[in-house]
Amino acid sequence: MKQRIGQFSITIWVEFIIKTIKPDNNHYDIIIIGGGATGMGTAVEAQTRGYRVLLLEAHDFGSGASSKSTKLVHGGIRYLANFDFALVKEGLLERHFLLNNAPHLAKPQTYLVPFYSWWDKLKYLVGVTLYDWLSGTYRIGKSHMLSKADLIQAHHAPQLVTNKLIGGVIYFDGQFDDSRLLISLLRTFQQYGGVAYNYTEVKQIIHDENNIACGVIAVNKLTQATISYTAQVIINATGVLADSIINLDDKNSKHNHVMAAQGSHLVFEKSIFNSPHALVIPKTPDKRILFVLPWHDKIIVGTTDINVDKPTVEPLASNEEVEFILETLSQYTTVTVTRNDILAKFAGLRPLVRVANNKATAKVSRKHEIIMSKSNLVTIVGGKWTIYRLMGEDTINYVISQGLIDKKGNSVTKELKLFGYTTETHKYPLSVYGSEYSKIIEIQQEFNNFNKLHVNLPYYEAEVIYYVRYEMARTVEDVLARRLRALLINAKASIEASPRVAQLMAMELQLDDCWIANQLFSYNAYAKNYLEKD
Repeated sequence: MKQRIGQFSITIWVEFIIKTIKPDNNHYDIIIIGGGATGMGTAVEAQTRGYRVLLLEAHDFGSGASSKSTKLVHGGIRYLANFDFALVKEGLLERHFLLNNAPHLAKPQTYLVPFYSWWDKLKYLVGVTLYDWLSGTYRIGKSHMLSKADLIQAHHAPQLVTNKLIGGVIYFDGQFDDSRLLISLLRTFQQYGGVAYNYTEVKQIIHDENNIACGVIAVNKLTQATISYTAQVIINATGVLADSIINLDDKNSKHNHVMAAQGSHLVFEKSIFNSPHALVIPKTPDKRILFVLPWHDKIIVGTTDINVDKPTVEPLASNEEVEFILETLSQYTTVTVTRNDILAKFAGLRPLVRVANNKATAKVSRKHEIIMSKSNLVTIVGGKWTIYRLMGEDTINYVISQGLIDKKGNSVTKELKLFGYTTETHKYPLSVYGSEYSKIIEIQQEFNNFNKLHVNLPYYEAEVIYYVRYEMARTVEDVLARRLRALLINAKASIEASPRVAQLMAMELQLDDCWIANQLFSYNAYAKNYLEKD
């Protein structure tokens, strides 16, 4: 009897919450918590099948690891060493879909692996041949060998260390702009009728009388408004923070499904390795692959791999990681690179499925897993950017297979052209807008403003207005760190450009000088973490 009364009381309380702070139209088929690659990919998958979907992100879209990747679209050539052929083939297939569906943001890229021993030559020749074979009909280029004489030519790798060099191999993979792709997914999701809110933090999971997760209570961090939403299915796609949402759902237990590995990157002028190819440093002291990747007319070098005990929203590249990258790079390039040459440094946390008794994260495969709690909260963990679409498809298929929601349409995302899709080419930075290119021109004409934001940045002032109007940018950090890539290609220049960005945003949003001052204070504190020297 007491148990029935308790259940009745909970039901009344839940109904009271819903009726008092939730408008009637706040019921959805699916609520997705997390606005990174996995969450956004799952949202697009569900919405395009015909479900009514709400996505909630506690910070800005992609503010975690999804904007701080190594910018690779790849099958994962390093996984061949673990004989994980199925995982590599899976990634290569998804690489094909991504390159086809977002050519304005993702493109093929050549990768150069140098040989310094005959054993290396044999090993990596076998590896790239197998990589080509696993690509099958989706191969984007044929790998080929280069002699030492070929490699030292100016158009291949003029800054490559030639001592003991015997040759190299070129293979093909992809490259992309991670946070711009995320925004393209957001716009695709919205185009199909999806609803997404950034800066909306889930504070509580609502359960019905049978203790089934049926909604969330969230707080808008910009307005402090509290609101509840209900749905048939709640999906947790919060990456390295997934356990915190699971624990929010089940406060009687502490869950530990995800482990985090930190990868840090350094950004330099392209002159340190002025090659059309990305350099693959095949064996670092921590037994990883280090990439020297051309990106937006700069060079990104990374990534490291270190264990992280407690995941954070904003991880910092450590001094040890900076030294590791500089020392490793110096062994392969003739240009002396120091801390003074670093334009920006950044770090991201990769969510890895926890493997019992395995402390070496570099050997943990990035397979993804789907977990369902006793309350039917569904959590998707693991994976990588390249397979974001597949992770979303698998998640929705799982939800249907478990009877949590009725099946509607079939998956269409393999052939779905993402927002901005175009095969036309434009010069960076306007190339990332794809078919939306003309919107920037219209804003420039509207304000008669064709100015650049900063002499050392490629971006236009009109782009800031575009982000406020069309891409839900609400802070200076949103603009400079993610909508533009200013913070990642030149942190110092981004700080210098921040007053003008704040002015443009305040003008468009009709905000006052106090808002500008607060934004500049916040951005300066945030961006200093990306500077090697203040």
